[in-house]
Amino acid sequence: MKENTLYIALEQSILVDDPCITIGDISSIFCKDKTVDKRVRELQVTHLPSTTKAQLVVTVLKLIEIIQTEFENLSIETIGNSETIVYYDSGRKKGTFKQNTRVILLMLISFFGTAFSIMSYNQDSGTRGLLESLYTLFTGESPDILTTGLALGIICYCLGLTIGMIIFFNHGINKKLTDDPTPLQVQMRLYEQDVNKCIVIDSSRHKKTLDVN
Repeated sequence: MKENTLYIALEQSILVDDPCITIGDISSIFCKDKTVDKRVRELQVTHLPSTTKAQLVVTVLKLIEIIQTEFENLSIETIGNSETIVYYDSGRKKGTFKQNTRVILLMLISFFGTAFSIMSYNQDSGTRGLLESLYTLFTGESPDILTTGLALGIICYCLGLTIGMIIFFNHGINKKLTDDPTPLQVQMRLYEQDVNKCIVIDSSRHKKTLDVN
């Protein structure tokens, strides 16, 4: 590896909380010359407007242009993505009352929405009738009312459904049961990749990408 070679890598997206964006904020930098390494990290890319949230697509060519303005003879090697999406959120470290209220509201909507969906599924599939048929099969009695045995069967069904969902989504109370990503995490990452690709394309079409002139 050459001593005057700078290696720069971009992630697909990155979140920052400072409107003054430097190269070190949005990329991984490595150079044997630690003076060059430190100086490159401090080079300013842009300064975002003083808003609460914003997003900007920055290409690696723009970073190379900025670096070579400061270091003309520096060799630069790029690794990874050709552009990155910079998400700016000035309040991401501050747990405000408004943000906490939104989280609680979202949790309530998810809880009652999921409960309603499960109840609707049970109603459509005739789960109560199936449990009654099983009760009659094992006891020989027809449950005209909610007997103790039928109630016990319903409770066991509810517990089994809960345990099955926990195992399937790979989450316990406070931690994951295994190191594997959950199905929900996989789908969220796929969704995030699709969103990032869409943002890059739209930004390029509307000439909003921070690129070389």
